Amino acid sequence: MPNEKSNAELVKELIDHFTDLKKKFENPDRISLEQSIKQLMDNQNEMKEAISSMKKEILNPYNGVIVETIKNTEFRKKMEEKGDLGIDLLTEHKELMKWKNTWTKAVWLLVTTVAGILAFLITNAM
Repeated sequence: MPNEKSNAELVKELIDHFTDLKKKFENPDRISLEQSIKQLMDNQNEMKEAISSMKKEILNPYNGVIVETIKNTEFRKKMEEKGDLGIDLLTEHKELMKWKNTWTKAVWLLVTTVAGILAFLITNAM
């Protein structure tokens, strides 16, 4: 059979393959790749720990996000049952803003009047 190789040729071929394999293992790019993979795995572990701690905080049965949302919903439902959704507070705020605007206009009117009187007195005194 023409495809059969002699033992010497097989051994030489094996030695060549092992030499190539050794070169690939000693390649600096491979070492850099291993370091990159290790760093990636470390970062992934850190991220897993961070997500785990966030999950604990969110699902905390005493003050987690879900508990706070439920409390907020219950409070809102109570306010809806009472019929008070802060309308009184909003009305009070609007009235306070009207009062402030009125007093601001009155003060400006007073200041302008005093300035006009002073200007009239100064111009007539001369």
